[in-house]
Amino acid sequence: MELLVVGVSRRADGRSLIGYGQVRPGNWGFTRLVAPTPSGVLYPEHHRMGELVEPRPYDLIRVEAPWADGRAGQPENRVVDDTPWELLERPASRGYLERLEGEEVSEGPLFGTEGRSVRDRGDTGGESILYVAPMDPRAICRWDPSRERYLARLGFRAGGVSYELPLTDWHYATKLRSRGEGEWDLTRLGCRAPHGLRLLVTLGEPFHGWRYKMVESILAQRTLARFAASA
Repeated sequence: MELLVVGVSRRADGRSLIGYGQVRPGNWGFTRLVAPTPSGVLYPEHHRMGELVEPRPYDLIRVEAPWADGRAGQPENRVVDDTPWELLERPASRGYLERLEGEEVSEGPLFGTEGRSVRDRGDTGGESILYVAPMDPRAICRWDPSRERYLARLGFRAGGVSYELPLTDWHYATKLRSRGEGEWDLTRLGCRAPHGLRLLVTLGEPFHGWRYKMVESILAQRTLARFAASA
């Protein structure tokens, strides 16, 4: 399948990757790629393209992910096989970007609740990836003495609710933690979004009866398609 990479994030000691493309003929949406292992975590042997190239947001890639994944609460998951990934375009053509940026954004509280988690009901239904238009985003880094490391967070408003959620976006979380404790505008992390900003907010796997929300990707929009559509 061809996918526009829209999220590369930290997961355990590896990566999680979300793409955007045709999940079925004529039906566009988000796909989370997972490894054929119990954890599903992607390591370089799964996602590296050639000797050195790693996928990054707005790449157009070709990947074989022939199997659905039965992981609870994440219906978007597809399991990759051992076929090498292929980089088709960097960045992807304007048509792919405009289609992504024409996606409807999530309305109302994220996943139906105002808190940082939702109760796990043990089913496999319901989406676990939301495309979100944030307001007043701010990057937050805090020292956690119990884990002895800095934690990256993103504060923002969406659906009339204020959130502060873990930030797992590989690029921006790494830059944020390198700054140490504090709070910053996203421009201080090199994120400039004159055409608008979008987030991918996801639900993690069940943990002690709950599933936690996190910001898996910060996406600066690349085109003016949304303004042209509303003109």
